[in-house]
Amino acid sequence: MWVSVERYLFNEIYNKLKSNPIINQQLGGRVFDCVQKDAVYPYIVVGETNVTNDETTTSMVEDIGITFHVYSQAYNRNEASQIIQFLGYILNSEIEIENYSFIKSRIDTQEVITDIDQYTKHGIIRLVFKYRHNIRKRSVTNGSE
Repeated sequence: MWVSVERYLFNEIYNKLKSNPIINQQLGGRVFDCVQKDAVYPYIVVGETNVTNDETTTSMVEDIGITFHVYSQAYNRNEASQIIQFLGYILNSEIEIENYSFIKSRIDTQEVITDIDQYTKHGIIRLVFKYRHNIRKRSVTNGSE
């Protein structure tokens, strides 16, 4: 049985953003995995994921899409736009994960919209990562965990 790289990739990306000195300086380290109720703006949400498999009898390759959300209450869209541009810059690259081989990454979409409150700027960027599995696992709890 092949075990998806999705959870490991999500955690690596989340930790990479939480430990990034520029994000810590500019956003006070405000990186979350869900929208915040009483938020201090701006902040980043590592959001939705989806996985597309390409499996053969001898190998498995996955495309993992991850959507990132940036919330800003600046006067114009510039702050949200700059942050999603920065996310694309630091994340659109190889992220090493044990037992998986990185193939490539790309920016799929990015946009800045005004949220329903007509004030909050909502930046959205979706990146797609492609990984090849190096080993099979019998379950999600054995192996390298």
